[in-house]
Amino acid sequence: MSKVLVTIPKDLLTEVDQTTKELKTNRSQFFRQAIVKYLHEIKQKKFEALMAEGYQEMAQEDIFDAQAFLGATASLAEQENV
Repeated sequence: MSKVLVTIPKDLLTEVDQTTKELKTNRSQFFRQAIVKYLHEIKQKKFEALMAEGYQEMAQEDIFDAQAFLGATASLAEQENV
């Protein structure tokens, strides 16, 4: 593993130390878990954004298909009335 020097506000470090005592872990393990969780959240948000974009594109395609279908249906109806 690599070592990293990080500067954080004293009140935040106090809160981390209190939490690590409650969880019976150490700072290093706490920060590793926090980083892994945060990176997972970032990846999840990117995935959700891609999914939302895909759904929007599919919605546009569905509208186009529905309009084409309605146009074809109207054309057939006109031919039957002639």
